[in-house]
Amino acid sequence: MGHALADEYIKADYSDKETILKIVKENNIDRVVSCANDFGVITASYVCEKLGIPGHDTYENALLLHQKDLFKGFIQSLDIPTPVSVSFDDINAAFSYVETAEYPIIVKATDLTGGKGILKAENREEAVFAIKNAFDRSRVKHIVIEPFIVGAQQALVTFIKDKKVLCSVSNDSFSPKNPYLIQSELFPARGIEKYQSELYSYIERICEELDLVDGMLTVQYIVSDGKPYIIELMRRALGNQYLTVADVISGFPWEEALVRAETGMDLSQLEFSKPVSKYAGHHGIMADKNGVINGYAIPKSIEEHVFKKIDMLKPGESIDDCLNERVAYIFYKYDNYDEAYNAVMNMNSLIKIDYGE
Repeated sequence: MGHALADEYIKADYSDKETILKIVKENNIDRVVSCANDFGVITASYVCEKLGIPGHDTYENALLLHQKDLFKGFIQSLDIPTPVSVSFDDINAAFSYVETAEYPIIVKATDLTGGKGILKAENREEAVFAIKNAFDRSRVKHIVIEPFIVGAQQALVTFIKDKKVLCSVSNDSFSPKNPYLIQSELFPARGIEKYQSELYSYIERICEELDLVDGMLTVQYIVSDGKPYIIELMRRALGNQYLTVADVISGFPWEEALVRAETGMDLSQLEFSKPVSKYAGHHGIMADKNGVINGYAIPKSIEEHVFKKIDMLKPGESIDDCLNERVAYIFYKYDNYDEAYNAVMNMNSLIKIDYGE
């Protein structure tokens, strides 16, 4: 969407930090704003550090926070609750480890996002398959293995100013189609009032330890036995136009704050407005199979709560990977939590997709 509004669009792989550095130099670009992807954050930090551009953490810190093995080792050293990970850069060592592992476990490539390279394993046979999958997908051929924790997956997205939380929003995350890819979100997270101060303390401690700059900071965590266990941290918003919902639920100007922070601008004039809705969220409409999609139909009970849609396909276009691609995104708001929750839990069955012949 931003490409159509930009003065110029230069096609490039934003995970290729040297190519992006070259583009920035050749086009006399003064400031860099990262996208909602870990590779984008890492590249932005690298480019800005090389050129002395403000608004981003050091490249070393960007790697520490966004590479799963480095991050987990770091927060374990701070005694912050997290599933204890073991990292491997040798596939045979990983195979040996799962001979005596306590199951279930989860295997992750350390350098990927969006659920890629992640599989749960209930036994050795599944673990071997998961290890091969993670090594095959990892660019750096590095994986982590950790206990699989059962619980509610949630996220706390914060804006940091002077190493303190200025504003935050929270959500429950739901992954009914693909267990490693978030499909729906509902704001705020259930029980957040119990965990918010604890999570704030972890976030602000990390900011102090690493001397992090102002800007976005997101933690994803699993609530198990009444305690939040942090599984990921990132210096960015979550994807799927997450800030569209954050604006509605908080009244904070998230997009303006993000751009101001990442371009080194003044943050003192940021102002809160009245939140638009008490409950809100996002849902990615996903197909049950690959092939031609002629369209989709949203029932009135849901449609009347939708305030924004983004169609990813034109009628007659195809889905090639139904476990990862979306037909469309919808954004909704509700005044009643139970109504919102019930709608989210049933959207996959209530929203009908018209498949081509």
